[in-house]
Amino acid sequence: TPQDPPPPTPPPTETPTPTPEHTATPQIFTGEVGRESNCRVGPAGNYELVATFAAGKVVEIVARDLGGGYVVVRDPEAPAAECYMLANSLKTSAEFTALPQYTPLPSPTAAPGYTITFKKFDVCKGAPFAVFIIENTGSVPFRSAYVRVQDLKVNKTEEHVLNAFDQYTGCIIAKNIAPLNGGQSGFLISPFFKGWDPRNNKLRAVFSVCTEKNLQGTCVNQIVDIKP
Repeated sequence: TPQDPPPPTPPPTETPTPTPEHTATPQIFTGEVGRESNCRVGPAGNYELVATFAAGKVVEIVARDLGGGYVVVRDPEAPAAECYMLANSLKTSAEFTALPQYTPLPSPTAAPGYTITFKKFDVCKGAPFAVFIIENTGSVPFRSAYVRVQDLKVNKTEEHVLNAFDQYTGCIIAKNIAPLNGGQSGFLISPFFKGWDPRNNKLRAVFSVCTEKNLQGTCVNQIVDIKP
């Protein structure tokens, strides 16, 4: 009896090779510390200090805060720790707009603040200088100040940096005050005016008082006008 031919063998089915998905490499922002800078758990000088970075240190920038000019950085040698430092302390060409924003922890103490008033003029070796009284109205110590006084009549300016809030009598330090603690009063003096006497002219004094020495940390600015 004739037999039917066997059914044809189906061709082998090829299993397609999966195409790997492309994963974008996250961009890493870095910055070089321009000068020795403190890095804290929050964006102000009253937060706990985490690290102090030397000039030239390269750190990774991971986030922005919600204001105040700070960025959140990470030390590549200690990546588990993140902290806040001032953005203008970093040298970088990166645009921070692509970074996420962090909401900082509540401030542990009152924000730095002070009041300052003109007291009088004094003289040291024939050179007059202005004396101001400063009161620390916050709870964070101040450790340095920048003082610039402009004579608006003759358009001359003198400026200097102080790392203490000492009381002067003439050329003599009558009382050493450093740092200026919360609730404490101290003194700031202008540079000595050499070559002219500004005491009968209108003056404008600009102050920047900072929580760390040499104008580092958090700085608070004020302007005081002195009228003859």
